[in-house]
Amino acid sequence: MANLYYNDRLIIAYASIHQSAKLWSPGAEITWKRDGRRYSHTIGGLADRFKTREEAESFVTNLAKAWIDANL
Repeated sequence: MANLYYNDRLIIAYASIHQSAKLWSPGAEITWKRDGRRYSHTIGGLADRFKTREEAESFVTNLAKAWIDANL
């Protein structure tokens, strides 16, 4: 699991392995606070699969950054 602060948002990137295919599936949770309230956005259900956990987490981290940039 990788944690990263980007534009005052916390990105928690993770990957889970599909044992039969030996491939990793990425996901991420983005959280932030505004006006005393906590907000979150989940990135999941992606069809993309990767050979390593690191590749999966890097991919979804970039998706999360793009989502943050588009939703500031």
